[in-house]
Amino acid sequence: MSGPFCPPLDAAASSPPELAAQAAGLPLPPPLPLARPTRSLAGSWLVAGLGSFGLALAGGALAGGPGAVAGGAAALIAASLLVLRSQRLETALRAAEARADAAEAAARQATAENLAKSRFLAEMSHELRTPLNTVMGFSEMMADEVLGPHRVQAYGSYARDIHASGQHLLALADDLLDLARIESGHRTLMETPVRLDALAEDCVAMMRPLAAGARVTLTAEVTGTPRLWGDERALRQIALNLLANAVKFTPHDGSVRLLAGLGAGGMPFVAVEDTGPGITERELPLGAAHPRESRLDLATGRGAGLGLAIVRGLAGLHGGALALERRPGGGTRAEVTFPPARALQS
Repeated sequence: MSGPFCPPLDAAASSPPELAAQAAGLPLPPPLPLARPTRSLAGSWLVAGLGSFGLALAGGALAGGPGAVAGGAAALIAASLLVLRSQRLETALRAAEARADAAEAAARQATAENLAKSRFLAEMSHELRTPLNTVMGFSEMMADEVLGPHRVQAYGSYARDIHASGQHLLALADDLLDLARIESGHRTLMETPVRLDALAEDCVAMMRPLAAGARVTLTAEVTGTPRLWGDERALRQIALNLLANAVKFTPHDGSVRLLAGLGAGGMPFVAVEDTGPGITERELPLGAAHPRESRLDLATGRGAGLGLAIVRGLAGLHGGALALERRPGGGTRAEVTFPPARALQS
């Protein structure tokens, strides 16, 4: 039996599915494109293979009797949909690969730029120290009238101003150098057992003249005699930076308190609480710590907004973290917590 929809059975049996479909009078779908063999296109190859298998089934069905025509047409439609889905999946995967490559390139460029910035800061800080030491040395000699009294007394006041400005610039250079070393990974820790109670007392004693000049009460409160395995110089710098920042933002007749001990879960901590205006919602989370320090520096001329950044970097080298929060009664609490593994038995 033969006809427009029913080719001879012997011819269909010995013909491939494409010839059977042509004999049935149905159009053939376009040939499958060769996908670029990448590791992420395995799913596309699988779907394309299923589409080819569906075409073969459709051709075999159409080579049968009239009752198999509907099934063959459905198989052709399903195969075409699978091929279309395969092409779309391949396009999506290629676009995802392009985005991933662009993100990796951007990350590499950002890392390189950050390292270049850190090297520049380190080199500039080093170059500033030599002339600043000269300026400070001669200005101190002039202020103290080492070579004889000034004929004009105002010169002594000018020399003292020059010396104070040189100290400010030298402190700024030191901060830039510390920050550059931390960000470039050149700041290494010299770890030893550190007593937090002794460290707190020393830091409070060092900051007491500054607090007295600002008419701020400065106290220390340490629970027990906690010991921490860490870099004593870095821990001292953390405490001093937090204290200096708190004293700067605390108005006259306010108070600043340094706390240290073991917190929840045996985590060592160093915290500073003040009665200043408190950190604002705009300045949280901690990623916006720089604006808080630099916001008032234009008026006071003190600091460069690097204190909290250095504290955060030194805490990170110890595996710790810095957190800022508003106190319920007013003021700010800045707390550095360290991993419990760094706590030592007293």
